[in-house]
Amino acid sequence: MTSKLEVLWSPIRDRFIIWGGDTITSHQLVPKKEGGPTVGSYNVSKTHTTELICTANNQHQVKCLDIYPLSQGDEIVALGGSGGKITVTYMAKLASEGSGLPKKEFNAKCPRPCTSVHFNPVDCQLVAVGLEKYKPDNSIMIFDITQVCAKRDPIVGFMGSNGVAESTKPVWEFGMSEHCQNLSWFHNNSKILATGMNMKFIRLYDIRDLNRVVSSTVTKAALGVCTNPKDDKYLASYFENQIYVWDTRNIEKPIQILPQAKPVLKVGWCPTKSNLLTTLQRDNGYVSLYDIQYPTIGNEDVEPTVMERTINLKSTYPLASFSWHPHDENRIMTCSGSNALGKIELRDHSVYDRITLNLTPYFQLIWSHGKKTLKCLDVKHISGCGDISTKIQRRAKAQYGLDDDLYKNAEMVKEDEVLANVWHWLHLSAKLVEDGKVTGPTLNTSFKHPGVLSVINNDHDNFSSEAITVSWTDLGHVNCRGSVKFYVRTDRSMALLLCSWPSNNDISSITTIVEYLEKEGAYSRAAAMAVFNLQVPLAIEVLNRAPVEAGLSYVGIALAGFSNEEDSNWRKFCATALKKIADPYLKALFSFLLSENHNYDCVLKDTKIAVDDRVGFALVFLSDHKLADYLNKLSAELCDKGNLDGLLLTGNSPKGLKLLQNYLDDTADIQSTTLIGVRAFPQELDSPNVKNWIENYQELLNQWKYWFERAEFDLMLVKYKNERPTPQVYMSCTYCGKNISAHLRTLKNQQFSRINVAGSSNKLTGCPHCRKPLPRCIICLMTMGTCIAEIKGIKPQSFDNWFTWCQSCRHGGHSRHLTNWFMEHLECPMVGCSCKCYSLDYSTLAN
Repeated sequence: MTSKLEVLWSPIRDRFIIWGGDTITSHQLVPKKEGGPTVGSYNVSKTHTTELICTANNQHQVKCLDIYPLSQGDEIVALGGSGGKITVTYMAKLASEGSGLPKKEFNAKCPRPCTSVHFNPVDCQLVAVGLEKYKPDNSIMIFDITQVCAKRDPIVGFMGSNGVAESTKPVWEFGMSEHCQNLSWFHNNSKILATGMNMKFIRLYDIRDLNRVVSSTVTKAALGVCTNPKDDKYLASYFENQIYVWDTRNIEKPIQILPQAKPVLKVGWCPTKSNLLTTLQRDNGYVSLYDIQYPTIGNEDVEPTVMERTINLKSTYPLASFSWHPHDENRIMTCSGSNALGKIELRDHSVYDRITLNLTPYFQLIWSHGKKTLKCLDVKHISGCGDISTKIQRRAKAQYGLDDDLYKNAEMVKEDEVLANVWHWLHLSAKLVEDGKVTGPTLNTSFKHPGVLSVINNDHDNFSSEAITVSWTDLGHVNCRGSVKFYVRTDRSMALLLCSWPSNNDISSITTIVEYLEKEGAYSRAAAMAVFNLQVPLAIEVLNRAPVEAGLSYVGIALAGFSNEEDSNWRKFCATALKKIADPYLKALFSFLLSENHNYDCVLKDTKIAVDDRVGFALVFLSDHKLADYLNKLSAELCDKGNLDGLLLTGNSPKGLKLLQNYLDDTADIQSTTLIGVRAFPQELDSPNVKNWIENYQELLNQWKYWFERAEFDLMLVKYKNERPTPQVYMSCTYCGKNISAHLRTLKNQQFSRINVAGSSNKLTGCPHCRKPLPRCIICLMTMGTCIAEIKGIKPQSFDNWFTWCQSCRHGGHSRHLTNWFMEHLECPMVGCSCKCYSLDYSTLAN
């Protein structure tokens, strides 16, 4: 049976120790030289080999080993023997007894093998030792290697005059009549020791309280207990082929169990990476890495996520041990083979991090590798990149969404037709409500943006629409047969106004809308609008007025021959050519004229036609039941897609909030979502969704340091909340400590007399509570509250008299005086104060 083989990085740069069997060797990494490796050296990488420093043979009684964390020049090691003796000495002393270097020995009361030895990472003079079970003795002992004796060693501590200290007693002991498998100090709270006991317990001991176990749990996974150097909350252990991860705040059960294919040989945390657990299985040529992340939602911890990787080191022999470098990131040393047989392979390996792609708040794409940046690309300089963050920043600078006239906000987003239409519709709906053209029992003065669903009355039994049938012949089309049925009701008329459609077949309104569409260049839409309002001659005129390049005059000629007789050539020709028409409005126009049995699906289901036109068409030509079904179905469809056109139907109802959330999820446009939420949903400002949008948008502006834009947004928000914000900063009296803020005094309706300063308005220069004077300006030495005088014809502004002070040294005075001072100085004007107030102000440095 071969003995175990271990490798440990030394705190000395590029040094490490190998031990196993009865031999302990110290090695130094050196660059490769010509001629190949020398005796006792190993090729550890493509660029480096090892150089033997010293060798200690005949160490067959050594069962465990640890290196002193602050070693300099030569490693100091603690060796745990098979008879319970602990030796602390230099490697050079161990290799050559005649070296004259100091050595210290500690002995257990009753001889039995040591199982583990570990130096405290903070209080380095403390070394903890684990021992096998012996009934009348403790199995955990902690020694202070600097106690007793007279001769001072610069690293180890006090030694005896002969270089060897007498046996000393432990300073702490735990675990009476128990067996300690292994132990590990915590790295931040270095007074606590984690131990695996009796093959069935994990216990945490606090050396500051000998009578209390910090926490304990019953588990078979009491082997390989190791603490996380980056986070004391977590430790790991193993049993057979399972690795357990524990949360020390509640150690009753593991938070993660990681099954392994083979029995576990060793586990350890990476000291330079957060929550990176490394495992080695028996008879394997690779190590496994588990990146364990502990996400939180609010203040609650959720199930950890684990990302697994394997590092295949292509070793001839199964790996025996590994050791992470204590300082170099991602650097791991592995060893394999047998020290006793003289067949050892070492690998100094760099573990490459995954390359991640990140987007910064400043529109930079960054490819990162661990803590290194591989490449940085400015998104704003990439042609054709329509990243939403760049749009949000540009719009914020233009004060998008803040204008009192809602339609003016549409000009800033005119490149996004849907978003621009939303702002136009919000303006239209608010005006209709204010003018009394859209009313209803569910609407009030604060409900200024009702949707079609809010206006339409669904009480069909008591409130039904009037069906009006008009024959095509009566409309002046002598070559046509049949009739057209449309529906009229007061609420339908109001809903049509929300769709920008004329109500009650008002010819003047139809003409106005058609002329507006012509000016916008939407000739086919204008013609369709005329036909949908049964004004076919007006549609022909629109098509004939269209520019020649639009190619619509031929369509006008075709429309002039309108005849829906079954055997008419016009009907046959149009039915054949309908599938070839690309323009959705022209296609809808002819489909409407060719429709039979009042089936208008060809118009209502065409998604290329604007939502307001489809809804307006449905309001005119669908019966009450069909209208309700269509509007509800279309509303649900638009809400699910996050299509802002759906606000026409939902308005500022709870369905509208859901639509906005889906729009945000689809586009990440937190700016438009927030601004529409604030401007259109004032009654929902305290709802969780809107609050979350507002906070996220404010945080985004803060990240960009858009302080003025953030202030403008907050002012608009206060106006819609209709409440006065609580002050965040106020002044208190130096003597009595009471508030002297004018803002708070106004809120409390308190009246205070004011001292009249000649030539100025009344100003407060003393505390209104205790009448003691306010502090003096550090420049002019006048009491604060006193107006500063006019200088060389320059009249003081209101801001010149404001109280201003340094947040660091608390010295201050009139704003103008301090501004003038810091034009020529960096340090505080107070005598004896060395605070560099000006250099602490980031905004001044940025300018």
